[in-house]
Amino acid sequence: IQPFSTDFRSSPVGSKHCMLDEHQLREPVSGYGVSVEWTADIILAAADRAGISRITYTELQTTSFLLGIYRRQRLIIHGE
Repeated sequence: IQPFSTDFRSSPVGSKHCMLDEHQLREPVSGYGVSVEWTADIILAAADRAGISRITYTELQTTSFLLGIYRRQRLIIHGE
């Protein structure tokens, strides 16, 4: 996990959090560069569903398998 921002001066973490996932799947065999991407939702809608009205901190987690054929990036949103 890495922080999405590095400016931590007086940044509260917040008492609530939610996660927003983006997935990517690439087909490496044909050579045509076929890929599929989908995103769970936009950041503000995800935060709203979690009851977060003020985003105070975000972090980004990246997971990759099979030499990058599959990749998931998870944005973890903290706030009040």
